[in-house]
Amino acid sequence: MKKLRFLTALILPAIMLIACENTSTIGSSLVENQIEIVVDSTFSLTGRSVENKRIQSRTITQILGAITAKEYGSFTSDFVTQFMPASTIDTTNVQVENVDSLRLIFRVPDTDIIGDSLIPMGLNIYPLTKELPSPIYSDFDPEGYYDPNQMLQSQIYKCNDLADTDTTYVVGNKYIMMGLPKTLAQQLFSLYKENPSNYATPENFTKVFPGFYVTNSYGSGRVVRIAQTVMRLHYHKNFVNDNGNDTTVNYIGYYYAVQPEVISNNIIRYNMSESLKQKLAGGQNIVVAPAGRDIEIEFPAREIINSYKTQSGNMSVVNTLTFSIPVEEIENSYDMAPPSAMLMILSKDKDKFFIDNQMTDDVTSFLATYNSTTKTYDFTGMRAYMMDLLSKSEITADDYTFTLTPVTLETTINTTSSYYYYSPTTETVNAIIPYTGTPAMASLSLDEAKIILTFSKQSANF
Repeated sequence: MKKLRFLTALILPAIMLIACENTSTIGSSLVENQIEIVVDSTFSLTGRSVENKRIQSRTITQILGAITAKEYGSFTSDFVTQFMPASTIDTTNVQVENVDSLRLIFRVPDTDIIGDSLIPMGLNIYPLTKELPSPIYSDFDPEGYYDPNQMLQSQIYKCNDLADTDTTYVVGNKYIMMGLPKTLAQQLFSLYKENPSNYATPENFTKVFPGFYVTNSYGSGRVVRIAQTVMRLHYHKNFVNDNGNDTTVNYIGYYYAVQPEVISNNIIRYNMSESLKQKLAGGQNIVVAPAGRDIEIEFPAREIINSYKTQSGNMSVVNTLTFSIPVEEIENSYDMAPPSAMLMILSKDKDKFFIDNQMTDDVTSFLATYNSTTKTYDFTGMRAYMMDLLSKSEITADDYTFTLTPVTLETTINTTSSYYYYSPTTETVNAIIPYTGTPAMASLSLDEAKIILTFSKQSANF
């Protein structure tokens, strides 16, 4: 009886899959039971590298710069962006003539620079002449959205650790700063002063100020990921102090920023190197990001289901289904690493996933981060996918054709602590977006991928 009670406790909490066979008869008694753990790793994977020419903008991150590397190819990125205005700005005792200047500031984390931080590179800024379309993609053509003869600013900049005329360094970040015309500063102030409803919503604001087009105008050898973009308005107020003297007080207002509520889009151009083309021709499965190459695979769903049904017996429980892909890092002169995160999504659902800002559900989509120690992408939570396959009367190509595409994770760091205790920080994923970062690449060894099915089965003699 002890053995029977143990067996019941083990099996009842699990979801049982019963292969129905009428082998029992009335009056039969259970005389012997045995639990067997089956581990099947005999499955193989097929796939290929496919073009991913464009990605949809779902981020406030901007990429700027240009590089050329014989192991990678040539890459350039410009961007277009709208701005989110403050809901109110200070107009008390401030007239248009009190507005002094406007500064555009890009914050670049130290870790988001590829290439030489010391080389001089140039950028041009143009005002957009009309609202950006939505949705918008990385192959967006800005022609017709700006006037090339109406440049607002042109600047040479570096990303070194020493403060100079174009860059300020604060531990962990570099700030690229540039002055914009005073006329633009006064124009933006007047838009609010004359009609505050212009600032009431992002939609209202973009109708009167569509934003900027920022281009890489000079140089090659560096790409930066801009994590934050703001505009800083400088103005002053005139007072008569308590002593009766005229006094001027200077003020700064951070009234304009790139936020998720507005459109910001990277315009990416990539030409693959001959060495990468040769790797592709030789059968390697290359992934390049952003907007370069994905991997399409045929996951062995039918083989997995057939194996399970053949071996499972009368009573069984699916324990786990895992999938691990070895990664070969491609040596290059810019220290480009594999993409930090990989989304595995049914190919038919890829576009909808990003358009609808979806999260992974472990049935049609899965997430893995790059493990630089084991050099693998590990998808560990695929049990629900298998359960879904078992419920289907027929498994079609749409059920097992997946795309592996690089992604960027937008996260929140959570820390819970008090005077009495400290809890380790946790990271919550808030959004999964097409990869937006400095160039990355890798070769995925699909022929060495490990797909492991583990299930428990009960054998019973009557």
